[in-house]
Amino acid sequence: MVGYGVRIMREKNTIIRLAALMSLLAAVGPGLVAQVLDRPVAIVRLTETVNIGQREIRQQVAILEQQMGRTLTARHREEVLEAQIGDVLLQQAAERANTRVSAQEVDQAINIQRQQLGQPVSDADFRRIVEEETGLTWEQYRQEITKRLIQERFILDRAEGRFGEIEEPTTREIRQVYEENAQQFTNPAMARFEHLFFDLRNRTEVQEQELRRRAHQLARDIQRNTTTFQQLMRASLDDPGYAGGDFGYLIRGDRTALERLGRSFVETVLDMEEGNVSGVIESNVGLHIVHITDRRSPRMLQIGDPLLPGENVTVRDQIRSYIISQRQQEIFQQSVETVLRELRDEAEITRFPQNLDW
Repeated sequence: MVGYGVRIMREKNTIIRLAALMSLLAAVGPGLVAQVLDRPVAIVRLTETVNIGQREIRQQVAILEQQMGRTLTARHREEVLEAQIGDVLLQQAAERANTRVSAQEVDQAINIQRQQLGQPVSDADFRRIVEEETGLTWEQYRQEITKRLIQERFILDRAEGRFGEIEEPTTREIRQVYEENAQQFTNPAMARFEHLFFDLRNRTEVQEQELRRRAHQLARDIQRNTTTFQQLMRASLDDPGYAGGDFGYLIRGDRTALERLGRSFVETVLDMEEGNVSGVIESNVGLHIVHITDRRSPRMLQIGDPLLPGENVTVRDQIRSYIISQRQQEIFQQSVETVLRELRDEAEITRFPQNLDW
């Protein structure tokens, strides 16, 4: 189990994003069914007729105003309407092209959103967060993600040839990004350790008491020099009572490690000096006797340094990937605009701008 908490420039994980305004609208549920008293703001037809009503636009404007903390102008309302028209056109065009995505791709997209929360959450907690923040049921949320992925796939299929035209970043470009963002490339304090681990999960009370007794006995044996830490590490291969091995690097500020192991354990280990052997330290998962094998202070990374000790990926590699991702995003955004322009020319669209005035 290795915890990674290095602070580095974030590389964009995906190029499949719609325009910024459309991304905001992704949190909005499926369009409200036009009612008799609802005023139309647009009628759109590519493969079928869709009425976009004032109620729907008002709802979207209200959500955006809440997110932005200010009142949208008439021009902004027009932009909301145009984004909704584009959404309808993309959906109908993707259906016409029989564009599909798999359930696995939907799950992957949801997992990416889940990871962006910045801390581990249970399935139940993530569903609760989704329902509270979007106002959608879990099934509606999955349907919305599926629709967005299908639209993105439709765009990517039409932009595929352009991605082969992306130029490799030059040495000068990479260095410029590094120098402008050097303070973002840092390693926090970290410690690597071996440990003797006594797993207390799913134990009976009697079993737990025996493991605690054994752990404290071995810690006393090490302290009294009747055995050594390394001898006990080797003995763990034939002893089912505990496990011995290299934990890897524990990094200060790593939220995953804090959640899994507990703050007290993490802070105790990170306060130890290189070469030290601890007594019994309790974590959220069990008991540990720890031997610090490497300790590193916070430092700024140079352009040729690995992102983490023992890794092959360097700062230079990370910046190269970041620049390429930025160029991919630009191509994708240009493709969105091109496809929407073509679909608007093909479709029948009637707007009622007077109904945007409320």
